[in-house]
Amino acid sequence: MTDDELIGRAGLVERARKQLESGGSVLLYGPTGIGKSATGRALVAERARAGCRVLSAAPSQSEAGLPYVTLLDLLSDQLELAWQVLPDHLRQPLEVALLKASAPDSVRDELAVRLAVLHVLRRLAGNGPVLLVVDDIQWADPSSLEVLTFCARRLTEGVQMLATEQVADGDLPMMAEACPEPVLQVEVPALTEQDVLALLRSRLYEPLPVRTARRIFAASAGNPFMALELGRAVLRHPEGVSPNDPLPVSSRLKTLLGDRLADLDPATRELLLHAASSPRPTVAQLALSIGHPIDAELADAERVGLIDISAGRLRFSHPLLREFVYADATSATRRQTHARLAAVVDEPVEIARHRALATQEADESLAASLDEAATVAGGRGAPGAAATLWRLAADRTPTEAPADRARRLTNAAEAAASAGHLAESAEVARLAVQVAPDPASRVEASLLLIDAVWSDRDERLALLDQAFADAQGDDRLEARVRILRSASAYFDRRLRDAAEDARIAEELGRRCGDTEAVVDALNAASSVEIHLGSTSGESDRLLAEAASLAEGLKLTKSVVHARQMAAMRKLFRGHTAEAVTAITALTDEVRAVGAIHWLASVLISATAIFERSGRGAEALVAGQECLQLMLDIGDEPEVAMVVAARAEWAGGMAQAARDLAEAALERCNEVHNEEWTGPALASCGMAALLLGDPQRAVEAFGAIDKFRDAAMPYDPAVIPWHADYIEALIASGDTGEASTVITDIRARAVKLDRPVTLVGLGRVEALLVAKQGDPGKALEMLDHTVSTVGDRYYPLDLARCELARGRIARQARRRSIARSAFLDAIEQFERCGAPAWREVAETELARLDVPSRTRQPSELSDNELQIVAMVRDGSTNREIAAALYLSVKAVESQLTRLYRRFGVANRTQLLRMVDRGSAQ
Repeated sequence: MTDDELIGRAGLVERARKQLESGGSVLLYGPTGIGKSATGRALVAERARAGCRVLSAAPSQSEAGLPYVTLLDLLSDQLELAWQVLPDHLRQPLEVALLKASAPDSVRDELAVRLAVLHVLRRLAGNGPVLLVVDDIQWADPSSLEVLTFCARRLTEGVQMLATEQVADGDLPMMAEACPEPVLQVEVPALTEQDVLALLRSRLYEPLPVRTARRIFAASAGNPFMALELGRAVLRHPEGVSPNDPLPVSSRLKTLLGDRLADLDPATRELLLHAASSPRPTVAQLALSIGHPIDAELADAERVGLIDISAGRLRFSHPLLREFVYADATSATRRQTHARLAAVVDEPVEIARHRALATQEADESLAASLDEAATVAGGRGAPGAAATLWRLAADRTPTEAPADRARRLTNAAEAAASAGHLAESAEVARLAVQVAPDPASRVEASLLLIDAVWSDRDERLALLDQAFADAQGDDRLEARVRILRSASAYFDRRLRDAAEDARIAEELGRRCGDTEAVVDALNAASSVEIHLGSTSGESDRLLAEAASLAEGLKLTKSVVHARQMAAMRKLFRGHTAEAVTAITALTDEVRAVGAIHWLASVLISATAIFERSGRGAEALVAGQECLQLMLDIGDEPEVAMVVAARAEWAGGMAQAARDLAEAALERCNEVHNEEWTGPALASCGMAALLLGDPQRAVEAFGAIDKFRDAAMPYDPAVIPWHADYIEALIASGDTGEASTVITDIRARAVKLDRPVTLVGLGRVEALLVAKQGDPGKALEMLDHTVSTVGDRYYPLDLARCELARGRIARQARRRSIARSAFLDAIEQFERCGAPAWREVAETELARLDVPSRTRQPSELSDNELQIVAMVRDGSTNREIAAALYLSVKAVESQLTRLYRRFGVANRTQLLRMVDRGSAQ
């Protein structure tokens, strides 16, 4: 395993790598399964690539009593050399110790063994660095450990050790004396939740529902071995794992945990089961549910380190113990425990849950109380908990009430979708469709199922046909089905069909008084108008009406979408302050109700609004959160990659923007997501232009022609990429095509009242005129653009106008104007929170100050020469960092200094200047 494959360990690996590079030793320590060995393997691979001789051993507990076995493993590949270099009085004792010869042992022989090993290690170090690797050094046999400790005190250079040591949580390592000084002792920490979710996504053969993955994180406490064992056990479970089922514990984990529970008496086991069955166990509550004082049982459990007690609350010392205790009990015992807990707790939602888990029998009274508890949980902003309770309510609903069961399953599916549990939502909605006793119930469930299986076109269309048939004769149901049919046709680019379904859905919604249906229909019709290329302003009118109707309505998917699009409409028209206010309020409200799926969608708009409002740092935060949420949910992560790429472009790092955009494009191609292939290409082009690569930019922008519907050419304010395309064309020398695109986009911007687009067009039109040989006129054009902008503009566009002014002024040899423009651009980019753009302006300013004499390659340091050579070979910053044992940030900093020194903006220009200097 390489360090690139490790998840969540970059900082730890970097710290240990630096210690090893400096000639020191490293001792990695932590509990079983925390990732010590995996981290060690990454470091060993790195040192081996650097030419270090590696001698390794992996002692085990079963071999800890065998003398010199660890030493034999370490030296197994060096024995021939040892026999050659050792004098007889040292060779014979070592041969005996390693069972290569027979002779009686003695005290003198033990000393000779130590001296022999020391001699061999020194001889090896004379030919290059030596790394001793001992994985699980706590199991090294005492004889080998004494030899290693003896050598460690006497080795001054050339020999270092990388060891891993298993210790209990919170304990310190004991084996540092066996490592040559200086020794860096590094605790390997637990992984974060996001890292565990990423680990499960990358290592398991099929994805887990997000809710299950989060339960696994909580149970494993961030231990990667435990998390993977639990994940594999879940996937092997024949019927899947519902939110109320115990997590299945693999045999390996049972072996790991079983010893801690083996000697407990039955009373203590009963206490632990009651604690494991309660979400917030207290000592008082447990005493009531068990029915007698529990002091002795608490002391017993504390004595063996199973629980901690603080302020009257009981906590398992490791979360996995809770899962193990609960899973280890029989289902009958668990039901009895929940029944006793239901009688002593006082929180209504918790009472309902315990009552449901205490029986498998259908009971309408119980189902009704669970229904009520689910409503309470949803109202508290916990849709995940509400989904669990509604599913329990459905399970406890008597068979003679199928309509109630279908309704509760439908509610559970809707709540699961809101919480971002799409796999669970699909599963429950499918059950609801199966049990629904009438067309109306079936339609409600089908609509949710269609949403959950959207990417499967055949199933989506089949479900839509069935739902449409079921909805006939009911205006409200037919309106909702037609809205989804419109969305499906829009997704498949059958735009005329989409428009017709949206029109009829609006009529039906108005006729039956379903305001939400009307809002949805208007939104759908607006999307179709944009893609049909309408310049009449009809799309804006439809969005405005939808937003007006949504005002004051309770948050639903339809209302959230309408308010989201209303905020975007303000952005497209240049009312950025209003857009920020609207999207911030909506984001806060969606967070409050806990609707993760809605939140991910709203963050797409929030990122765009912050980006174009000159709030780069806030755009970066929103874009990164959107990416993480959509990765967790597993719903079109390529969409979030595009969003995060734009956020990096505006408020982060240029290379990160490019990496995300290219990854998004690759993913779009893999899953055939044509709707987002155009935006992904646009992001690739914009990032390439920022990095000074106009050819790649033209290539990416030019490829959008295949996906014109998806790249929004009709309304240039929806995805503003056209000015960057024109700038790339100009930089590449294609001025004719640049002029054509300017004319086309300007006409659309004027017809649609998109003054925000005109600022970017004014910038690139000035660049075009300067390219054609009239920089003076170009400066006048820029002055006119900036002076007539009014109050409807995007701040980053104005800052880029100053950057263009500086470049044009330099071309016109007006150095004072150029200097002033670059300084203004730097200041404006700083205000916009746009570090990548600020760096471009700083580089341009530095280039203005570069003397006419070109820096000679001979004046570069050895390290700089190596970096330039690897840049010439096409190495990435990460590859350069790995080869030169630097951090990626260090490489980026050195390249930035080289750019400024030579007055260039990118790698291609740097190589050109270096080559020019070499030729002089």
